[in-house]
Amino acid sequence: MTDNVKFSFFSNLFIKILIKFVLLFSLFMGINFPHTAMAAGGIVISPQLVELDNKNRNTVLTLANRGQKAETYRISVINYRMNEQGNLFEIDKPVGEDAFANGLFRFAPRQVTLKPGKPQTVRVLYRRPSGLEDGEYRSHLLFQQVPETAAVNSDVASRAGISVEIKTIFGISIPIIVRHGNLSGNGEITELKPAKKENGSDAISLRINRTGNQSLRGDVVLSSEGKEVGRLNNVAVYLSTPYREVVVPLLEEKLQALSGKTISVDYLPRKGRQGPVIASNNITIQ
Repeated sequence: MTDNVKFSFFSNLFIKILIKFVLLFSLFMGINFPHTAMAAGGIVISPQLVELDNKNRNTVLTLANRGQKAETYRISVINYRMNEQGNLFEIDKPVGEDAFANGLFRFAPRQVTLKPGKPQTVRVLYRRPSGLEDGEYRSHLLFQQVPETAAVNSDVASRAGISVEIKTIFGISIPIIVRHGNLSGNGEITELKPAKKENGSDAISLRINRTGNQSLRGDVVLSSEGKEVGRLNNVAVYLSTPYREVVVPLLEEKLQALSGKTISVDYLPRKGRQGPVIASNNITIQ
């Protein structure tokens, strides 16, 4: 084997390994915080949550492309645990009281190409096996962008060096929750205290404690003298954690302006949902 052939062989091998590493790294970075938004890259998904049971056995997801060019997304099932700060991490085995929902639902199609301005749908169907134990089961549908592949030619690798183009791979996931049997979940708000956001703005920090065999999800609303002064929507406490630490930013009001006043903190059913208050408490600003 000549020196030129050896160099070409090892250069191509290095490029392939490096590209795989970049793709894996980008994938990790793209899906580490899927709970923060339901839009990534050019894709927007609605609804943001699928809940299935014996009464609600199917759901249709609407996908839209807010970008300027067609994008292809591969759809798969992934499992996450939630920690006390609300971050999600991929896992292979259930944590805490969690149970996985993969195998309890079907979805189609498994890959879509979205053109700008032309929505597409994905259907999710509940498939309950016989003998399913009562409980709440959760997995997530991951929508992972399929990157464009560029051919690597002989000009990329040369004795002068190697050039690799790095592209971000976008990923977004939504929870699929299956409930079977008589389930209930209760919440309690504790650890109320003034706080600061990373940008220095005023906020109230609190802890939502969860008990029971069902996860919690709702909106945290702060109010004073009948006026809303802060809100954080769509706050979930999954079965993988017994409590969730939350920081709710104040709106226009500053803590100084609220000095001596009492702030009511309510954990309410999500907007548009009926039901009693999940939990409530109050704090008097000193």
